Amino acid sequence: MNIRRIRSRLAAGLLFLIASCGASAEGGFLGFGDDGETPSLALVPAEIALDVPTPVQGDDLDLLLAQAGSGHGLSALKEKAAREFTAHLQRELYVQLQAFFTDEEVPVVQQEGYLTLHNFLDISAGKKLNDLKNSGGRQVERGILELAGDYHYRLENSAGEPLRERRIDIAELGVKKRYRVSRSGGEVEDTTGEAIEMALTEMVERLLDRIEDDLEADELRELARL
Repeated sequence: MNIRRIRSRLAAGLLFLIASCGASAEGGFLGFGDDGETPSLALVPAEIALDVPTPVQGDDLDLLLAQAGSGHGLSALKEKAAREFTAHLQRELYVQLQAFFTDEEVPVVQQEGYLTLHNFLDISAGKKLNDLKNSGGRQVERGILELAGDYHYRLENSAGEPLRERRIDIAELGVKKRYRVSRSGGEVEDTTGEAIEMALTEMVERLLDRIEDDLEADELRELARL
C-alpha cells in the first residue's frame, strides 16, 4: 500500500462513518463530461459471505456453550463472530477504496454515479494446527489461520450495464496469520479473533494492489466513454 493511500485512510474512515449514518451525497452525472473530467462513481456496500472460526475453539465445549448464554449454542457464537468480522471487512474495504479514489481524485457518491462499483466476497478462514502442548495443567495450541474464497468486482454504467469485471482467487493472495490459544481450567486466552481481523485487513490491501490499475482515474474515464 503506497504512502499516499496511507495518508488518506483517516479521512476515508470519517467518510465511512458519515455514510454509515445515512448521509446522502450529491450523485448523478456530476464530474464527467466530454472535456475529459473524471466520472462520478457510486461505491455501494459490498455483498459478503464470511465463514470464520469462533474466537474460542478446542475441545472445551462447556466453555463455548457458557459463553453463548442460556438458550444459545455454538451456532449462536459462530453467527455472532461472522457478523462482527463481516462488519470489520465491510469497513476495511470501504475505507481503503475511498482512500484510493481520493488519491485518484475520483468523485465518490452514495448513489446515481455515472459509474457504479459492486464488490462481492465469499471468504472462509481456516485454522491449521502446528503445535499442541500440555504442561502443568495448561494446554497451549499454536497454528496458522489462512484465508480462502473468491473476490469479484463489477463496474457498471448508469444504465446498469457491466463495463468491466474481474475475479480473484483469495488463496492466491497467500494471507496467513499466526494464532495462539491457551487453556487452563476455565480460563482461555485466544488470539484467533485478532488473527482474523488482521488477515481480513491484509487481504483487502492485497486485493487493492491487484485491482488498482483497473480503477485508476484514466481507466474510469475510458470506460465512461464506452
